[in-house]
Amino acid sequence: MSSQNFDSVPTVTIIGAGPCGCAFAADLASRGKDVMLYAHPDHRGGTDMIEKNGGWLNADGEISGRYQIKTTSDLYLAIRHSSFLVTTVPSYGQDTILTLLSQFDLRKHTLVINVGNFFYLSARQKVNAHCILETDISPYAVRITGDTVFVKGCKKSLAIWAEPPTTQVDRLDPQAELGLRRQVESIFSQKLNWCTNLLEVGLNNVNPVVHCPAVLMNAGWIEATKGDFFFYAQGMSPSVSRVTEKLDLERLAIAHAYGLEITPITAYMNQNYSNPRQYSDYHDFASGSVVHNKTKSSPSSLNHRYLLEDILYGLVPWYELGMKVGLTSPTIRALIEMAQIVSGFDYFENGRTLTAAGLGDATKEQVLNALGGPVEKAPVHAAFPDSPIGNSIESHAPLQTAQVVG
Repeated sequence: MSSQNFDSVPTVTIIGAGPCGCAFAADLASRGKDVMLYAHPDHRGGTDMIEKNGGWLNADGEISGRYQIKTTSDLYLAIRHSSFLVTTVPSYGQDTILTLLSQFDLRKHTLVINVGNFFYLSARQKVNAHCILETDISPYAVRITGDTVFVKGCKKSLAIWAEPPTTQVDRLDPQAELGLRRQVESIFSQKLNWCTNLLEVGLNNVNPVVHCPAVLMNAGWIEATKGDFFFYAQGMSPSVSRVTEKLDLERLAIAHAYGLEITPITAYMNQNYSNPRQYSDYHDFASGSVVHNKTKSSPSSLNHRYLLEDILYGLVPWYELGMKVGLTSPTIRALIEMAQIVSGFDYFENGRTLTAAGLGDATKEQVLNALGGPVEKAPVHAAFPDSPIGNSIESHAPLQTAQVVG
C-alpha cells in the first residue's frame, strides 16, 4: 500500500444494501466520497429504491439529504470501484459474501467488516485481503421507510480491530500501519477505538445483550401484535431489564477472564448516544431513550436477526469462550436453549464456534494469540453503574483478479 495520501479515501464500496448499508452510503456521500453500493442479486435491499429514484438515495434524521449512489449486483465491478470494501451484511449472510470474495485477488484491498461478530474466525484461511478489520457494532440506529433511509441516531464511537500483523499478506511497518488507520478513520464519521485483540471487539458488541432477552421474553407480544409495540420503552420492562443486566454481567466476566475490562451496558448507552441525561440503570435507559423510541422497532416475528444473528454469532461464541476459562454463564446458556426451543433450530451446532475456526482444543493463551495476543494494558472504561443486579492465511489461486480503478 502506498505510504502517501493516508488521509484521503475518495472511493468506498459498501457490500450489503440493507438499512445499515444505505445509511453508511449516505454518510460517506455526505462527506464527498464516491460510493458504490453492492447488493447480492438475491438480496437487493435498498438498491431497487435507489434505482427507482434515478440513482439517488433519500436520507432523513441524523443524516439528511439526497445523495447520488452507484449501485451494482456485480461483485467484480464493486471490487474494482475501490480498494476499501466495507461489508454491512448481517452475520448470517457473511459466509455467502466470504465465499464470493474468496474468488478474487484482494491483496490490494482492505476489508472492513461492520458488524464483525468474530468474522475473522471464518475468514482467516479463506481470503487474501491486504488487511481484515472488524468493528463491534453498527454505526447507526436506522430503518428504511418508503423510499427513505431514516437514521434515528449515530453512535459516537466504535471499537475496531485489525488482524494480527503476522498473518497479513504484506506485514505493515509502523508508518504504514498508522497510515492505514488514518485511512480507515476517514471512512467512519465515528471515533474509532483501536483494539489489540479481536476478543475485545467481539465482546464489546452490545447487540446480543440488548436484543436477545427482550425478544424471547416478549415472544407472545411479538407473535400477537406482529411487533406493534415500542421494543424499548414497552418491551424492556423492569423484569426484562434485570435479565438484560444479568446477561451483561456474564459478558463482562468472560471479558475479565481474558484480561479485558469492557464497558457495562448502561454506561455504553450513556457514552455512545446524545442523550438528554445520564441513565441510572438499563430500564431507565430503555424507557427514557429518545433515540431508541423514535420508532417502535420491534421485530414482527421471532424469525429475526435479533435471534438469528445475535445468538448464532454473539451468544454462542461468548458461551464457548466462557467455558474455556471455567465460566458456565447460566443466563447466556438459558437464552440460547430457550431460543432453540422457540425456533426449532440448533444454535450450538450452527453458530460461529471456536471448533469451526480450528480453535476448539486451543487453550486460553492459544485463543488470545490467534486473535491478536494478550492484552498487555487494558483500556480505561467507565466504572460499573449502580444496578439492581448486583494461523496464517492460505495462499490460493483466485478465479478472478480485479484491479482497482484509478
